[in-house]
Amino acid sequence: MTMPGDDSTQRGGAQRSVHISGVTGSVSVGDHNKVSSVYRAGATDEAHLQLLDAITEFRAGLAQLVRNDQTRALDAELAGTEDEIRTEGQASPGRLARLGELLTGATALTGLLASGETLVQRVRELIGM
Repeated sequence: MTMPGDDSTQRGGAQRSVHISGVTGSVSVGDHNKVSSVYRAGATDEAHLQLLDAITEFRAGLAQLVRNDQTRALDAELAGTEDEIRTEGQASPGRLARLGELLTGATALTGLLASGETLVQRVRELIGM
């Protein structure tokens, strides 16, 4: 954020500029502004809440492993699934299917991490396997 006295602040009645970055939440700059925030509730059912917990735990373990193409692809899909559940309330069937395929191909990883079996079980429950 630029503060008065910085190089970007103009003197003598000219407009001053404000630069804000990296903000989470609501921000209001200037006079007579109104700020509104809308928060989504996140996962809407117990199955997706359990999946979200399993994803969080598995990703923490995955971060401790040596990074390779397989771990990066799996982590990216897990991150996308986590984001979708947090913003939309649930993961789409297509995303769950992709995640299920990646987990099936990563049995060495899911077997290595204690949280892996829980994650696989949660995904299978949601896609009906």
